[in-house]
Amino acid sequence: MKKLVFLLLISLLIIGTVSAQGWGWTPAETIRVEGTLQMQNGHIVLSTGTAVYFIPGLMRYIGFIEGLREGTRISAEGFVSGNFLQAIKLIIGGREYNLTANNQTPGGFMGGPMGRHHGRGRGCCWW
Repeated sequence: MKKLVFLLLISLLIIGTVSAQGWGWTPAETIRVEGTLQMQNGHIVLSTGTAVYFIPGLMRYIGFIEGLREGTRISAEGFVSGNFLQAIKLIIGGREYNLTANNQTPGGFMGGPMGRHHGRGRGCCWW
């Protein structure tokens, strides 16, 4: 019985470790989405009228990108998975913002440019 419990605990630890890994997400192509920024459930979303895309990490740029506020019409380029848009470029008021600075390439929602690039030398957090 002790062996079974021990084996079960080890199995759960291995499953937890493997599932916590950033598997990376390599999309085939980028798309361009145009719409209006809105707040929805505490997140910034891009509403096109027919679809709503959540843009992870965009809140970190509030106050740094002029015109990044609710009701602003923007264009975003990036990779879509379901209703999530991993933006690599924003166009706000005719001005282009590259979100993949320092040769960072998108590798997934948490492991991409917004998940890793925060200037603190460690890649664990969104801040």
